[in-house]
Amino acid sequence: MNTIIWDYNGTIIDDLDLCVRIENEILKKVDAGISITSEMYRDLFCFPVIHYYHKIGFPFEKMSYPEISNLFHARYAEHFHECRLTEGFEEVIRLTEEKGYRNVILSAAEDSALQAQCRELGIDRYFTAIMGMQNNLAESKVDMALEWMEKAGVDADDCIYIGDTTHDQEVAEALGINKIYLVACGHQSWQVLKSVSDNVYRNLKEMADAGLF
Repeated sequence: MNTIIWDYNGTIIDDLDLCVRIENEILKKVDAGISITSEMYRDLFCFPVIHYYHKIGFPFEKMSYPEISNLFHARYAEHFHECRLTEGFEEVIRLTEEKGYRNVILSAAEDSALQAQCRELGIDRYFTAIMGMQNNLAESKVDMALEWMEKAGVDADDCIYIGDTTHDQEVAEALGINKIYLVACGHQSWQVLKSVSDNVYRNLKEMADAGLF
């Protein structure tokens, strides 16, 4: 059975505008004297996420990274209902079901929140497994995925990985996956993604139209 490993934020859920808005609320709260645009965010965002905050010059003497993370996720949970599925997701997920693929989510989001959001969106039924982190600190996804692949008997050669960041490219490569597709509709720009991959698409609809499944 072929398996598709999906990133979540920015790949399945269109939450860019919400994330940028919350970032600016936090920057204002600590009187950082800076604000960000969506374009700035997509050019600077990276993993580990703490490195992104260093890039934008966040004043950590005013708020620690765990405090930032807790505040961000509290605000995100409060306004999650404003988010929508990314363009083409429903088309692609139904296509993969028709072709007999197994779909799983691998996310840096906190696990219980991720499970609840997928239920709220009504997409949990599409996925054999939904895997999130045990905290809000957006740490590496590699170990979690390797453990799941071993338990589920999944071979990397039978996997496709879909994500929206250079970190997704790194994770997929660390898992030994060769079929890696990135979409430039999420948290990093087309230019940033093209710096690490030739398999970059504007959105999932474009990916489906390319006949990749």
